[in-house]
Amino acid sequence: MDPDAVKTTVMAALGQPFSLGMLYDCHRNSLIPAISLWDREDLSKHIGERPQYYSDFEIVASESSEDKYSALNVDESLKASLLFGLIELGGSAKYPNNNMTSKNQARVTLKYEATTKFQELSMNHLAAAKVQHPDIFKKGVATHVVTAILYGAQAFFVFDRKCLKEKIIKRFKGT
Repeated sequence: MDPDAVKTTVMAALGQPFSLGMLYDCHRNSLIPAISLWDREDLSKHIGERPQYYSDFEIVASESSEDKYSALNVDESLKASLLFGLIELGGSAKYPNNNMTSKNQARVTLKYEATTKFQELSMNHLAAAKVQHPDIFKKGVATHVVTAILYGAQAFFVFDRKCLKEKIIKRFKGT
């Protein structure tokens, strides 16, 4: 396989049940959980794992859809899939759909994210000769294989306040 032909795709799980070795079709933005290139038992023997601790927070004062999707760290392709309902939203992924209900409302959002560990398939195991079910390639059901997962979470804490005057709304938002 030509190393220059290998393209890595990084995407947020957004509540989808990814697992190592799982197949993915980027044309339909869908996971293919029923089939794998390897037997589950063999796959589990070739997983590397290391801690990857990280945490951060950010204040989001904007209510624009663009800023909300940016806070979720989704690329344009995934954003389009979310907008057209190709992916069912779960957990923090519902954040962009949480809109203010009144012009007399002030809102600030606290975004918190943390990671705990990183798992990946060994490079040796990914070699074409190690694939146990090569017939899956011929079926053309998938475009990608999940080869690594960074475990963590994102949470959005939305703080709303009803305000009677625009001056109070500006003060609440810090503008």
